[in-house]
Amino acid sequence: MSSSSSAFASRDYRFFFASRVLSALGHQMEVVALGWLVYAMTESAFALGLIGLASFFPVLLMSLVSGHVADQFDRRKIAIACYALITAASVGLIICASIGRDALYAVYALTVLLGIARSFSNPATQALMPTLVPREALPNGISWSTSAWQTASIVGPALGGLL
Repeated sequence: MSSSSSAFASRDYRFFFASRVLSALGHQMEVVALGWLVYAMTESAFALGLIGLASFFPVLLMSLVSGHVADQFDRRKIAIACYALITAASVGLIICASIGRDALYAVYALTVLLGIARSFSNPATQALMPTLVPREALPNGISWSTSAWQTASIVGPALGGLL
């Protein structure tokens, strides 16, 4: 296999890569959907700004703790728990969208929960990569993963807007 795709020789890395791409796309699409949802509920730019704060603030507060947790505990279990929480919170947001304006505070609470889960999932999943590929393929795996995240950051909001 060529050096430009050496990380993909690992079956585990291929699954990891696919899950990271889908997760990043989903996150970016969800950010757009949350903005639309809150603005539709409130027609307030201030409320829209608060949703951004609700998603960012937990990441800021948990950044030191989450890295330590990823170093001390089983990263796979952390990632599984975080993605289960992200799934549950996303389902909760769908329910909130069907309820309407009366669920605005629940939307904010679920957004904070999503931020907390993502603050723990990111360091845990990033720290998994070196265990999935041989040492010589690690730079290649990091490059692909970074490129995929950057692409998802551009394509995800566009898909979210289209949907």
